[in-house]
Amino acid sequence: MKKLSVRIYAELEVPDDWEIIEVDDGVQVLKIDGTYVDFDIAPLASQSTGPEATWSDEDEELTAAVLDAVIGLETELTIEA
Repeated sequence: MKKLSVRIYAELEVPDDWEIIEVDDGVQVLKIDGTYVDFDIAPLASQSTGPEATWSDEDEELTAAVLDAVIGLETELTIEA
């Protein structure tokens, strides 16, 4: 078995009223108007590699297989003014 590492870095410009909170299990999430948002890996698949390809997570079996292979996931949230 091989090990694949995926590093994803994203910056979002968010409204001032969005805030980071820590939920009961110690995970940091965004609080947006009473809804809590966590970030996770979402694998997308396509049957084409062309510029007009459609990428989605509609293949539930493939998505589940990829997610089942995840052995570790770490998320760090920060907000800067």
